[in-house]
Amino acid sequence: MGKRAIAFLTLLSFLYFNYACTLYTTKKELAEKYSGGKGQSLVILGVITKSGEEVKFSKDQPGKILNDRVFGNVEKAPVRAIEFPSEGIQNVFQSGSTITDIITKDGKAFHILSSEKRGDVITGTVYEYEKVIPLSECEMVWVKKVDPVGTFFAVLGGIAVVALVAVAIIALTKESCPFIYSFDGKEYVFDAEPYGGATCQGLKRTEWCGLQYLKDVNGEYKIRITNEVDETQHTDELKLVVVDHPAGTKAIADETGKIHTIANPQIPFRAYDGKNRDILPKVVANDWIYWITRTDEKNPDRKGELKDELTFEFPKPVGVPQAKLYFNGCNTLWASQMVKRYLDLWGKEVTKSYEALNTPGPAYSMLAQWNEREELYRLQIRVETENGWKSKGTIVGGGPFVSEDKVYILDVADVPGDTLKIKLNPPAAFWMINYLAVDYTPDLPLQTQEVEAAKAADYTGKDLLAILSKTDNDYFVMPYIGDSAELLFKAPPKNRSLDRSIFLKASGYYDIHLEAKGECQKEILNRFLAEPGFAVQYAFQEYLKWQKENMERLRR
Repeated sequence: MGKRAIAFLTLLSFLYFNYACTLYTTKKELAEKYSGGKGQSLVILGVITKSGEEVKFSKDQPGKILNDRVFGNVEKAPVRAIEFPSEGIQNVFQSGSTITDIITKDGKAFHILSSEKRGDVITGTVYEYEKVIPLSECEMVWVKKVDPVGTFFAVLGGIAVVALVAVAIIALTKESCPFIYSFDGKEYVFDAEPYGGATCQGLKRTEWCGLQYLKDVNGEYKIRITNEVDETQHTDELKLVVVDHPAGTKAIADETGKIHTIANPQIPFRAYDGKNRDILPKVVANDWIYWITRTDEKNPDRKGELKDELTFEFPKPVGVPQAKLYFNGCNTLWASQMVKRYLDLWGKEVTKSYEALNTPGPAYSMLAQWNEREELYRLQIRVETENGWKSKGTIVGGGPFVSEDKVYILDVADVPGDTLKIKLNPPAAFWMINYLAVDYTPDLPLQTQEVEAAKAADYTGKDLLAILSKTDNDYFVMPYIGDSAELLFKAPPKNRSLDRSIFLKASGYYDIHLEAKGECQKEILNRFLAEPGFAVQYAFQEYLKWQKENMERLRR
């Protein structure tokens, strides 16, 4: 019996924790992958169109994809009873024997809550879809669905069924990092994806991720870590950092793990792109609406035009020396996919690339300098000073399915007047920007506790407490899609007068599974390092090919 078959049988019998809970994920996915009738069963929370328009559907009446169109309601529509004669019906959609949706010949669409058929007439309790968007006009869709990797369905007699193959869309689009699920008291919810971009041991890093959904249930916190992509994931340390902070403030981690308080965030009073178009509505609320590149405007042959220019103007007290930039954003799905394409350029020599990065030296330094110059995975924060624009730090990438709140400390002592101007230059198709604010208040006192797991076990029942208790190069390794572990933490007592925020402290890296074949594309790799802007241009040309490949795959 093969190793994976043994692991599968062990997984079925392993009920060390409460696996009867459902895992839900909310993810940004490429709209084009659901054409041709592939998305009929999905719950669509919203869409971003190719022209940059964002549409968020009602929580009570979310969207659906029917006949390559997205139907939904922005505001909740009234429920009513309607009769549908057969001669007036264009399409009837069913789940098993249950009618779910009807499109009439006059182009109207209805969601069916209950129905019965008498002769040639269907009578239903329904609401009408009022918003219709052709799928071809959508860049991305926000999808809520049950995660098949982590969900068990217990069956009488002790038999359990689990899907070991991850959602196909993830395998097609994502090349980075483990998924973290938080237990919210009812189900496990996708909540973090730490150390994205750490593609070998030399790039290993520790990251502090805010856990939005984690709840204290009977004095305990529970999280799950899973491998859902074709890579081997190495996790060195997993802990919780529990932070109690003054009520009404936010606690946010910076890149080093220091926790800062946000007491008086100031959103920009003006935000615009390089064509002086207003982008303020996209960045003034920490929600699901993002600024993204308008790729239809980009010419791949014009290298100098493949970075956007975004300017944000904030109020600033005169003479303040420091500002905290509160940023929420992430890399795109394409940025995640491009990691693998970059590594594939090394061909049979990819191992040499890893070896060079695993030892501190010139290869690591050159990669860091290249990353800051090209800004594909690390975005420069430029501030207008009395001596012109200066870089005051960099925003680390991440995602693409979770965009983290992060804080960046900016020296603004050389910024004159009462306005702080910040400029970002994201490369085409590589970044999604959700929210920016600045805070000039000093950090307030915090009560911070680093909490080790009380229980930790992988899907075979192996105890992981010692392995995950500290960063010491002793790794919990997940080499296969479907590998997972659960951790249980005791919740520290809470001061009722304070608010609580919880962060995951995660240290590790991952190895993408590569075929490592073909000759090393040295000319392209050398141009990446030597020619400013070439990496951005090459990535955008590959992005256009990737779009074409996806469309051709769907047509087959």
